[in-house]
Amino acid sequence: MTPKTVVVTGFGLFRDYKVNASWEVARVLPETGIAEELNINLVTINIPVSYKDVDQIVPTLWVQHEPALMVHLGVSHLAKTLTVELVANGHGYCGIDIHGNGPDDKCLINNELETGLKMECTDELDICTSRDAGRYLWAKSIYSFLDFHLYLLYVLYRYLCEYIYFKSLSINKNQTIFIHVPQLDQDNTAQKLAEKLKCVIRKLLEQVTK
Repeated sequence: MTPKTVVVTGFGLFRDYKVNASWEVARVLPETGIAEELNINLVTINIPVSYKDVDQIVPTLWVQHEPALMVHLGVSHLAKTLTVELVANGHGYCGIDIHGNGPDDKCLINNELETGLKMECTDELDICTSRDAGRYLWAKSIYSFLDFHLYLLYVLYRYLCEYIYFKSLSINKNQTIFIHVPQLDQDNTAQKLAEKLKCVIRKLLEQVTK
């Protein structure tokens, strides 16, 4: 069987971050043996925290690699483990990027997109419901197929993480996912998070290869 291509992106440095965990996890992902175990062609890309770069790079990745699965990673100081984001908005971006720029107004769309990929979970595993700036935050912890906690979120924060997600969802929402990773520490090393990411990618590939 011809190997499917999986593209995994991480972000470069920004603000006060000396290390961006999203790129560190993507960088060591090949060391998990994922390409051989899942029979995939793995492509990892470091993307600058820049609206213009996202506008240029993301469409090119889709055309150049024709991925069966596009996985965007970002770092969040709020995340305690891998956190799967489910929706992204095409408007409301106020934060400036590493070049001091915002997004091109022509690239903004007053729309919300949700990934077509599904993660299994059960209702009894709800962990929190809260409000943030008028938007709802809803998360579930998944135990059904993994030996670690995994959370689903229905809200992002209108910066490059949500921006890149919206860009890919606009191209193919059924083959795109965004996952926030926590900052690295002794419990969440890049290697441990990469192993968990491999498990998630394995389950997602079951949907896109059927």
